[in-house]
Amino acid sequence: MYKNLFNWLALIILFPSCSKTAPTISAVCEENYVGNCIIKWETSPTIPGQVRVFSSLNPDFIPEVTPIATSPVSEGRMTIVTNNPTQRYYYSMVFDNKHRVKIASRNVNIPGIQNFRDLGGYKSSEEGKSLRWGMLYRSSYIENLQKSSIKELQNIGIKTFIDLRTDRESNNKGNTLAGARLVHIPMDMTMLDPLLNDIQRGIVDGKRVDEMVKVFMRELVAKYHVEYKQLFEILLDRDNYPAVVYCSSGNVRTGVASALILKALGVDDNTVMQDYRLSNDYYNIPKASFYAYKLPANSQEAVTSLYTAKEKFLNAARAEIKKISGDTPTYLREQIGLSEDEIKKLRSILLD
Repeated sequence: MYKNLFNWLALIILFPSCSKTAPTISAVCEENYVGNCIIKWETSPTIPGQVRVFSSLNPDFIPEVTPIATSPVSEGRMTIVTNNPTQRYYYSMVFDNKHRVKIASRNVNIPGIQNFRDLGGYKSSEEGKSLRWGMLYRSSYIENLQKSSIKELQNIGIKTFIDLRTDRESNNKGNTLAGARLVHIPMDMTMLDPLLNDIQRGIVDGKRVDEMVKVFMRELVAKYHVEYKQLFEILLDRDNYPAVVYCSSGNVRTGVASALILKALGVDDNTVMQDYRLSNDYYNIPKASFYAYKLPANSQEAVTSLYTAKEKFLNAARAEIKKISGDTPTYLREQIGLSEDEIKKLRSILLD
């Protein structure tokens, strides 16, 4: 999982310091399967001295009193061992007592939930600003959870669950957490039903799946303007945070919705694509497609294609946006109906 993750997931952030020229600090934090966090970093130019790490359960307030870990900056890596893996920790890294980086794990490993991750930390086009950690998450389906998983969601503080599945897909008849709000914004995938039937019959391969998924991705941006407006209206209310957006696997409907949100927040196209492709690291395709093992080889290939976040899928949605509006900002304004004031408000909520 970590083989290629650290190669391109790093957060590139410029931080002011006591000197006139701030160094470039690249840092990433990923949670392993026992709840510990592996942190890696690089600096340019080289920073002397120590890096001290402070932690907090509150992403907006990390007191720099007693460090939980210290390492030479030259080490470039450390593992933070947590004594309570059901809690979500946020970290402030202080390099040579001057340069600060706020960071948290991108992924959150919750039993019974796949592809659950924080959209925080991504750099915005607004100078010096990035997405706030611990505010907005994306995920695969969330239902029928064991008590420990519910407890972990409670510790994260999720207030709003935004389910993009239809009623026939969902077994969730109420809020996942007591006191939390569950909002259904259904985006219908029935156009893929004939494809799924053909997979079961062994008469379809990955190539046809790819073409059908691209068709559906284009439909998502051509058809669901009202639904995206509803989604943004929820995100424009500060009282709805922290929030999580999810669908079945978290890489198709949630993938497009997350891409639109990130673009509204000024995140560049490459970063949006990188975030989209993370579903390939955090969604367990073999587990989700176990039924395909008894199917012909071409059906197994088709199922794998269906659950994979391929660049050409998101690019199909981008191409449709370009066809409709020319670019994403215009699409957000003219098709979804987001005003400049609403985008400013969204950024005031989610950027730090």
